[in-house]
Amino acid sequence: MPSILPRFDFRAAFGVASDRGSKRETNEDAHAVVPELAVFAVADGMGGHRAGEVAARLAIEEIVSALGSPGAIRAVERYVTNAGLDSRRKVLAFLRRSVERANARIRREALDNPDYSGMGTTLDVVWLARDHAFIAHAGDGRVYLARSRAVLQLTSDHTLVARPSGASDGLGLGSSESAPSSGITNALGLSDAIQVDTLFVDLGPRDRLLLCTDGVHGQLAGEQEVSELIRNGTPDAAARALIMRAGEGGRDNATAVVVEIADRFVKRPDRDRGLSPADLESARQSPLLVDLPLPLALTALSAAVEIEVAQQASVPRSIANDLVSYIVLEGLVKHPDGRSVGAGALLYPESLVGVWGMAGPPVAEQTSRLLRVRADDFAEICSEPRYAAELYRRLAAHLARLAVKSGGALGGTPPPGGLQPPKPAGS
Repeated sequence: MPSILPRFDFRAAFGVASDRGSKRETNEDAHAVVPELAVFAVADGMGGHRAGEVAARLAIEEIVSALGSPGAIRAVERYVTNAGLDSRRKVLAFLRRSVERANARIRREALDNPDYSGMGTTLDVVWLARDHAFIAHAGDGRVYLARSRAVLQLTSDHTLVARPSGASDGLGLGSSESAPSSGITNALGLSDAIQVDTLFVDLGPRDRLLLCTDGVHGQLAGEQEVSELIRNGTPDAAARALIMRAGEGGRDNATAVVVEIADRFVKRPDRDRGLSPADLESARQSPLLVDLPLPLALTALSAAVEIEVAQQASVPRSIANDLVSYIVLEGLVKHPDGRSVGAGALLYPESLVGVWGMAGPPVAEQTSRLLRVRADDFAEICSEPRYAAELYRRLAAHLARLAVKSGGALGGTPPPGGLQPPKPAGS
């Protein structure tokens, strides 16, 4: 039965399943399902002598404590009252600091107890407020968003495998001082500095969120299988189905938390829901969406995730082992050839047809907000012919204009041994 969560516009239902698996003596995963705070989290510990179990537990304890504090409640209530950009950034900043605080506690415990030396944990957190999800991520756990037309992998694995060989991913994920043999390059407990990816996602009725450890997603055949399993009955049934599938053939610890967004019971004016009118106008200035009827534009944007890029940070060409494109909502981004572009600009348009561009990454001249669209998610939206006809026609025209301006082809080849660009839909 869906529940009412505080400061959230929708009723929600949720389920969780976890299993030790056949490769471990103990379950070093930990999770939190805290409806009274609208907080959900999953952690996957690592380290010997049960230290991974300790690290995961400490991370979950710290997150729940921090997000239940008076400061957190004030921050999220300000956002609910006035969902402006400033209040949104304060919620994201509080979430980021909470993960940093958990990292600091794990480091202290490891220093104080030799048995815990080298322990660490991944961490994924979802904090629901108004009609949005605030997400924090570190490590190789994942958060997915299942919508009626697409399943979006919201987070990018912080692993050596997920990064193109010899290439910068633009997220500052350097090698850790004590990266474990699993190839994780960023997780709580590995160093004093922790990279925390934060995301802000619009939610609507029938959306489902999945938080899971690598013991789950590492056993699945791809997003099609994720899509089928995450929609399998109730959230409890879906979580159990994911764990059962992950257990076929033996595997590591596995934990899945599924959150279903049910009916909206807090009514808001259309202008006060989803993308702000200003952001929607910026998005519709992009070559991909210009003059597109509003219902089609909103369908295309259902595959987009809003991110913020810090000043002087490069904008990565690939996320979650997939090529990506971006629509600039706010700020200025400078291309390698010196051109600066603002709201409405489309970055890496060639990514949407599976082509690895030749130019280097653009750099944010000021803190910028972007809508990120993965090539696979765009292809799934375009699996319906009427959407494909409109979107690919606009994309083809834009790519042709760019080719004429550049005097040559836009494409290139990915770094040796790195990410292989996806094939366009229907190829």
